[in-house]
Order: sequence, then C-alpha cells, then structure tokens
Amino acid sequence: MRTSLALLLALILAPLAVAAAPGARTDLPRLVATVGPGFTIGLADARGAHVDVVTAGRYEVLVHDLSAEHNFAFGSKTGTALMIDSGVEFVGDKTFTVDLPRGFYAYACSPHWQIMNGRLTAVAPEAATKPLSATVGARSVTLSATRIAAGKYRLVVADRSRTRNFHLLGPGVNRSTGKAFSGSVTWTLQLGAGTYRFGSDPRLTGRLVVR
Repeated sequence: MRTSLALLLALILAPLAVAAAPGARTDLPRLVATVGPGFTIGLADARGAHVDVVTAGRYEVLVHDLSAEHNFAFGSKTGTALMIDSGVEFVGDKTFTVDLPRGFYAYACSPHWQIMNGRLTAVAPEAATKPLSATVGARSVTLSATRIAAGKYRLVVADRSRTRNFHLLGPGVNRSTGKAFSGSVTWTLQLGAGTYRFGSDPRLTGRLVVR
C-alpha cells in the first residue's frame, strides 16, 4: 500500500509541465480516458473495454474530462513529470500523444487521488512469427530451411501423402501429422537453440539446426 500511495503522490505532486503536448494522430492506437462527472476515473481501449495492460509503444490518448472538479493525471512510475494532465477546471476533450516504453504507470485525479486512481502496465511486443514450410511427398519429406535462428515460427505443413506423415522432434517440440492425413496444417512453434529431427515416422532422418 505504501508503494502505491507513494507512486500516486509522486505523480500528482510532479511538475505541472506535461511531457506530451496535445495533438491528434489518427494513425496511432488509441486509449480513451474518462474522468467524472462523479468520482470515477478509468482507461479503456478504442472499443471501450477497460485496459490495464498494453503493448509498449506510442499511443494517442483521448481524455474525456466531464467535470470541473476532477482532472486526469497520468505518469510513469519512474518518471518525475506528468505525461498527461487534463486540468482540474477544464471540461471537454483533449488528445495527447505519448510514448509508453515497457514499465509501470499510474493515473489519478489530483484532488481526489485516494479514491480516484488506476494503474497501467506496458509490456514488450510479442515476437513476430517467421515463416517455415514443410512438404510431405510420396517419397520424401522436405523442410524449407535446415539452419535458422531461434525464435517464433509459423510452420505450414503440406502433407500430400496418405501413407507418410510429417514429424518434427526437438527441444520443447514434438509435433506430427497422422499418416492417413492429407492436406495442410499450420503450427506456431517456439524454436530454441539445438538440433531438431524431422521426417516421416519412424525415419526422422532430416536435421534442423537452430542457433
């Protein structure tokens, strides 16, 4: 509790200079803050759903300030200046552009911070998936690469045989199609460093080296 109160006090008592000047950027993801008209304060995504975790990055924050008794003040847990302050006496809408690197943030109404407050966490973007493909034929099983970097992959398996299958086996992965299966299947895999074997059961003669 002490940490939470200290964070909110630091946010509210910080210098009044706002780090991000108001300005609309329609190409940015949007967050919507609402304060008032009663003793309510909140933060939502563009669809109106409450949000307390976002992907780190740049955002447009639209503040609906509905009361001359409240404001929406927003800042970083480690920062010393407010990033957003709609102003206590202001009533209306203001738009801010803010950069939210990974970390913890808090928001509150300055005069009523004890009961009107909230938190937001910015997390790292999910790693992009890389493409990988495998083909099962009547006589062979092939993979589009045999040496790749560790990471998240989208593996598309085109199985054209009703008597053979595709099997990938290695650190943290053991995925296979059925021998009677014929068609296409997509797997999302996290491939770590090591050597993976692939082929048609029971002969996994192919090698995929991940570094």
